Amino acid sequence: MTRSLMMATLVLALALPAAALTGREVIDQAQQRNGFSTWRDRTMTASMETYDGDSLVRTRDMDVSEQTDPRGEHRTFLHFVGPADVKGTRFLHLSPRGDKDQQWLWAPTTRRTRRLGDAQRDENFFGSDLSYRDLELLVRIQQWNDDEATATLVGEETIDGKPAHLVELVPKNDEFPYAKYRLWFGTGDLLLWRVDVYQDEDTVVKRVTMRKYAPFGPYQTAVEVTVANLPARTRTVFAMRDVRYDRGLDADVFSVSNLDRG
Repeated sequence: MTRSLMMATLVLALALPAAALTGREVIDQAQQRNGFSTWRDRTMTASMETYDGDSLVRTRDMDVSEQTDPRGEHRTFLHFVGPADVKGTRFLHLSPRGDKDQQWLWAPTTRRTRRLGDAQRDENFFGSDLSYRDLELLVRIQQWNDDEATATLVGEETIDGKPAHLVELVPKNDEFPYAKYRLWFGTGDLLLWRVDVYQDEDTVVKRVTMRKYAPFGPYQTAVEVTVANLPARTRTVFAMRDVRYDRGLDADVFSVSNLDRG
């Protein structure tokens, strides 16, 4: 009788569905598999193409260096290589965990380094559909903990033919001027495929879509990303090439003094 009861219990346990993931667990698992803390540094060449409707209005080409660590700190150094109106411009973004981001700019026209103030954070980043504040957001959003944002698993949806977990993040602070964010992670690969940024409860103002990932060594990297400003009907397409990871970049690359040296 005891043996039969044990067998029945085992069969019932196997028949029950596995416990559903929470929104926080989806984000944490995605970070452990594909997040910034899985690598130390990377370099790439990248381009930005900005469109108004179907018309190409602006291009930017740049060399990118990044460095990150498990504590959540992130550093980015950009060197614009074209076209002529931005060639030689250098940009440094420092995102320390638990402190305010810092953004620094060196321009060949002035030949001096200046730190961007809070009032400039909402300006467009070199004419793209991202603001300087949005650059901070893209680094920080998946690193928010429960004290910084509430994460809710809304359900599952299909994105471009791929099943995905839909997670909603509602911030608990006013660091960014948005009401909430929705993130779509592939159910199998846990790659981030889309982010919707809401101005209020119902209005999406920006949509970030990862069109394509490619493997570089052990890392899956988004190599084609579209940022759309839905009210303005403009979009910027980012393309990444020649991606190299863990090259042992020196921390001095991401110093303010390096902006002057280039």
